[in-house]
Amino acid sequence: MSQQIDHRGIAVDTKRWLRNKKDGEIYGWNEIIAENPNVEEVTEEEAFPEKFVPKAQKKRKPILSLKTKVVPEAPPSTKPELSEEASKGLPK
Repeated sequence: MSQQIDHRGIAVDTKRWLRNKKDGEIYGWNEIIAENPNVEEVTEEEAFPEKFVPKAQKKRKPILSLKTKVVPEAPPSTKPELSEEASKGLPK
């Protein structure tokens, strides 16, 4: 049995896992915690599904093309006469 001491100072088994039924928090297996009716023993795959992602799922290609087209800048939408009139009193 491979035991370690967790941050609370409790010896836990690193091969067995417990999950809280209410909030889903995962604990290393401990006899005291295992007696609680609100926890259930789960496998490592259930406790840490991100470690067991299939290789095919890891290397999926995007369905949607993420390339962008080169779009020219839009011409100014303000008339030059209006711009001149608006900036009459401003220092140059």
